[in-house]
Amino acid sequence: MPRYVHVPTEATPHLIRQAYEAGGPYQWAREAWRNSEESGASTIFFGIEEQAAADLGVLRRTIMDDGSGMAPDDLRTFLTTFGGGGKPIGVDGNFGQGFKSSVLPWNPYGVVVISYSDDQPDGAMLWIYRDSQGNYALKEWSVYDEDDEYVGQTDVVVPFDDPDHGCDWGAIRPSWLKTGTIMVLLGMTFDSDTWMGDQDPSRTEGVDGLVRYLNGRLLTVPERAGKPIETTVVDLYRKGPTDRRDTKDKTVTLPSGDAMVWRPRRVYGLRHYIPKTAVTGTVQLDPHGTTAEWFYVPEPDSPVAGGQDYITQRPVITVDYQGEAYHSDTTKGRYRQFGITDEIMGRTWLILHPPVYSDSKPTDWGVLTQASRHILISKGGLELPWEDWGDAFYASFPEKLAQARDDARAKTSTASDPNMSKHLARILDRLNPRFKASRVLSSAAGRLLGHPTGQMAGSPARKGGERGKGPARGGGSGGTTGTRHILAPAASGGMTGTSQTVKAGYPAFDWKNFDADEAKHLAMFDRNDSLTVDGFKSNGVVWLNSKHPVFLQEFSYWADQVWPKADPAKVTELVKRVYGEEAVAHVVHAQRLNGLVVAKGDDGAPVLLGREDVEDLLAHTPLSAALLGLVNVEQRILTQGGGLFGSRANN
Repeated sequence: MPRYVHVPTEATPHLIRQAYEAGGPYQWAREAWRNSEESGASTIFFGIEEQAAADLGVLRRTIMDDGSGMAPDDLRTFLTTFGGGGKPIGVDGNFGQGFKSSVLPWNPYGVVVISYSDDQPDGAMLWIYRDSQGNYALKEWSVYDEDDEYVGQTDVVVPFDDPDHGCDWGAIRPSWLKTGTIMVLLGMTFDSDTWMGDQDPSRTEGVDGLVRYLNGRLLTVPERAGKPIETTVVDLYRKGPTDRRDTKDKTVTLPSGDAMVWRPRRVYGLRHYIPKTAVTGTVQLDPHGTTAEWFYVPEPDSPVAGGQDYITQRPVITVDYQGEAYHSDTTKGRYRQFGITDEIMGRTWLILHPPVYSDSKPTDWGVLTQASRHILISKGGLELPWEDWGDAFYASFPEKLAQARDDARAKTSTASDPNMSKHLARILDRLNPRFKASRVLSSAAGRLLGHPTGQMAGSPARKGGERGKGPARGGGSGGTTGTRHILAPAASGGMTGTSQTVKAGYPAFDWKNFDADEAKHLAMFDRNDSLTVDGFKSNGVVWLNSKHPVFLQEFSYWADQVWPKADPAKVTELVKRVYGEEAVAHVVHAQRLNGLVVAKGDDGAPVLLGREDVEDLLAHTPLSAALLGLVNVEQRILTQGGGLFGSRANN
């Protein structure tokens, strides 16, 4: 018989600890909920054990369900086998370690599990704890016969009265639980309060966070017999002596005399908080079947429906994996990747639905969870293709979202300079012959894969007003026109193409007040954004910070010291235009470097500047640094201003 790989007992605590650290706050709640749901439960109850509260003043978190329950042998397997919970194990299924690794490290005194099944109607109870050597073991009880003679030890008992711990374990069972499982979290010691969750300083969980976590982690609460699984979390608050009316919620008096009110809070899932009035649609992101489901909530409706139990109280971008939300993000950076600008991100929800990678289809692309079930990766252990997804969404940007963006922007933005396109074209025409763009153009015979960007190439652009006719479609259109698509290179792309040098479109620029979290930057480039100026739709937008001290000093210097007799608004307009043109030139030059050979390696292979390198050059900090100490900008302002405002005052 071959020798099989196994995990030594002394190694198990380290594996559990590693998995615990890899998981995030409240991971134990997700694991417990999922176990209960998979057991067929219609009720899942995160309660608080009442007997120990009344007798000892100890507030222990319990987790109960009315599922099918577990037999004693299954209980042993569930609690003592790292990598085996009685369910199939696979990359797209259960790993058999989630609950144990997420709950045992912060409950070393123990976790009591009591299960009732058709075969064990009186219940079977086990207690797992961490021993003095740091290993996890099942607590054992002495067994005596009817003559009170010692028989031996057992790790499975019928629930019993336990005055030392302030409860009768059998009396925890509620009337609605015929079959099912009860878990009691005991914490660090026999008198630990665990009702708020893991109190490790790096996590410091609480009931508000627990409820919001579950509402944000579950996309929807599945149905059982035509009704959503009733998921409830019990919260506590102290009943003050000045309360004028009694509560309908249960009240328990602690030994100290304090009255604690048991307040139930329901879990509904993330979708419950997307308002029914939202405009919605779906965009295909790649040939593997990944789709993006978007929701935009128009004014004056609140962008988040329901009460205060939603995880962030604002919309998110998230990834759906088997009905759970992963990588939920509310940051501007994530929204901007998809062309969802600052003006509308606070009203826009985005749920991505990639295919699930499965052992049964090993050649198909998909996503899967790491063992901690805290993050997703894609086939091959790679990060999720956020850039590709964002570019594909922007290339097919929904018209209703674009209209909402333009309407919101019209309320907050000043009118763009109608001559911007002429100024930029004149400046950039000097760059284009020297720094032409390397682009992937669609070709049936091509070998490169990519997503259509919404731009076309292959024939000269139309002149004059024809180009500006009609409403703008999509979010990324702009640049040249023609018969061939300009592709964004991506291994997951659905079109083939070839690399060619073309004259591409250019960004526009505009000024605005940056929010506090970005106020330190002079400029930002958003490639998945656009402005329509003089009938031309830009290929990205450079935003400049109109309130940055560096620019305020520039405005003041030119208006107050150089041309004090001129209209200061006109002077500031000139300064803004020249700095904007300079910023666009930096961006265009950097984009032209994509694919540039900068050296040869020791093996003779060329070293190229790629897309990520270009994005590094165009990040907020380097782009801001590029706008400091520009002697040529000062000279251009002086030359152009001389023609507009006359000689400088200090000449």
